Amino acid sequence: MALYHVHADVITKGTSVGGATGFARYMAREDPDNATQVVRYIDRAGGREDLVAKGYGGMPAWAASSLHFWQRADRYERGGPQRPGTVARTYEIALPRELSAEARLELAADIRATFFERYPHSWAIHNPIDSQGLEHPHLHLMLSERRTIDGIERGPKQYFSQAAGPHQDPAAHGVRKDRGWQGPARLRELRAGVAMLTNAALERAGVQAAVSHASLKARLLSREAAVYTRAEDKAQVEARREELHRYHHPFEATENWVMWREQKAREGIRDVSREAMIDHVRDKFWLKDGSPAREQERQASVWRSIQREHARTGRPFQGPPHIVQGREHGRSRQPVGLRQVATSLRRMQQRLEAHEQVGSALRVRLWEREDERQREQDRGLGW
Repeated sequence: MALYHVHADVITKGTSVGGATGFARYMAREDPDNATQVVRYIDRAGGREDLVAKGYGGMPAWAASSLHFWQRADRYERGGPQRPGTVARTYEIALPRELSAEARLELAADIRATFFERYPHSWAIHNPIDSQGLEHPHLHLMLSERRTIDGIERGPKQYFSQAAGPHQDPAAHGVRKDRGWQGPARLRELRAGVAMLTNAALERAGVQAAVSHASLKARLLSREAAVYTRAEDKAQVEARREELHRYHHPFEATENWVMWREQKAREGIRDVSREAMIDHVRDKFWLKDGSPAREQERQASVWRSIQREHARTGRPFQGPPHIVQGREHGRSRQPVGLRQVATSLRRMQQRLEAHEQVGSALRVRLWEREDERQREQDRGLGW
């Protein structure tokens, strides 16, 4: 049965031991004992030599490195012991051991591209080996809620200062935090999106397995969750492992596979390629984000979807000639002006007038003169 989990945590100013800097070093295996997130695989066979890959993205221009960014975040981020502020958010995401090492790297890259790439973030992939020789690959990711969208250059101290109010100059204030990451509902949406990307990766690899983000209660399963966040709970969970593998996991694995197929049919998913799934999940997750960058992403997703459908079916492109030719030659779509829209409406009006007896019931018009409106009413065509 493919394993799945998405654990979330928050690093707060003045209360998290080691801060964001400590966790960045922990992910990179530079300081494994100085971290804020619970280490769920302490004392497994193989020790801590489990780093597979690491990296970062979305950093502002002033950051010389990802560690430099987190050091300044710990120093300048607002908040303190009396009123803790969020320095960073961390996520631990399981990567199925059924996938090859290369496929896991691709899945981790897809997760980053879908949810996190526009935010300053650091990441690492760990793959510890337990006492039975089983792999436990997973992705660690830490992000800052501060996303630069105004193009204003700021130094580190100003970057982490309070954002401008309604009548204040943004250039004299800090980068605004994205509060959309807060709350359990957003975490559930993230879990759902990660599950979709994971299931698509398993399908591409030819593995007849799937995962589910839904809780045991939501799936009407009566067993207790087999998770532990404290070292003293580990023995109890390990004692249940054989029972879970024998009596519960086979049924749940079959159920997950059936539910994934139903979800694909319900959402009209025919293409599970990496590009198609990133577009589908990202557009759904960021649907309420009306920033220009997200709008451009959505427009690009629509045209990529059209191109994939064209490649699949061979149907010709439809639309104004210059747009069709541009798509056939790989150029990006040019916006359609209001003049083209007005021209199309005029042509439609002319066709309706030419076939008045057939199409007159479809005409809707606002009259500027009362005598014109009266004439139409007498003919039975007005409102």
